[in-house]
Amino acid sequence: MANPQRGSDYRETAEKAAKAFHFIAAKEGVIHSDRQAEYVRAIAFDLLNEEEKKQAAGKLNQMVVDNDYYLNTGFLSTPALCKVLTEYDYTETAYRLLLQETMPGWLYAVKKGATTIWENWDGINEKGEVKASLNHYSYGAVCGWLFSDVCGIRLVNGQVQINPHPHPLLEHVEASYQSPVGKIVSGWVYENGIVRYHVEIPANVRAEVVLPDGRSEIVGAGVWKF
Repeated sequence: MANPQRGSDYRETAEKAAKAFHFIAAKEGVIHSDRQAEYVRAIAFDLLNEEEKKQAAGKLNQMVVDNDYYLNTGFLSTPALCKVLTEYDYTETAYRLLLQETMPGWLYAVKKGATTIWENWDGINEKGEVKASLNHYSYGAVCGWLFSDVCGIRLVNGQVQINPHPHPLLEHVEASYQSPVGKIVSGWVYENGIVRYHVEIPANVRAEVVLPDGRSEIVGAGVWKF
C-alpha cells in the first residue's frame, strides 16, 4: 500500500531543493553560467518556475547556436539536452545537435561504423585507438528523445500519446515500441513540403494523437494516417 506521507516528504524535499538552487545558483531566477549543463539540469529537474524555465531555455538555445551547434554537456545533462530544447520550441537546434558528424556529436561514432553508443565521444580516435567502453548508456540516452519527441511515442500510467516533432532536417523517421500495452508505431515523412504521419495503436488501447499544427484526436486500435 502506498504511503501518502512518503509522497508529501518527497514534495517537501523538491521544494527545498528548488529554494536552495535559487539561493546558490540562480539569484532572482537568473542563472549566471557559461555552461550549457547548468541550464539543462535546472530546467529538466524543475528547479525553476515556468517563466524562469522559458528564459533559461532561450539562453541555452543561444549558447548552443553560438557554439556552432555543438554540445558541451556531460553525463548528467546530455540525456536531457535535446528534450529540453524541443519542449521549449527549439526543435531545429536539437536536430542540428543530433546530426553533428564531428566530435562531440553522435554521428561521429556512426561514421566510424559504430552500432552502439560510446562512453566517450572519441571512443575510437582518428588513429583507430579504442578508449573506454564502446557500449554505454549516458550519451545513448538521446534514443529516448528520438522515441518520445522525434517520433512522439509516449506512455504514461498506461495512457498512450503520440506527439511528434518533425523537422525537414530529417526527411523520414519511424520507430516502434514494444510497450506493456502492445506494439506502438509512429513515424513521419516529408513529401513535397507536406508532412505525412503514420501511427499504429495496439488492440484494446486508445491514444491521443497531437500534431504540430495544434490538431488533437483520440483514436482507437489500428493504423492511422494524418
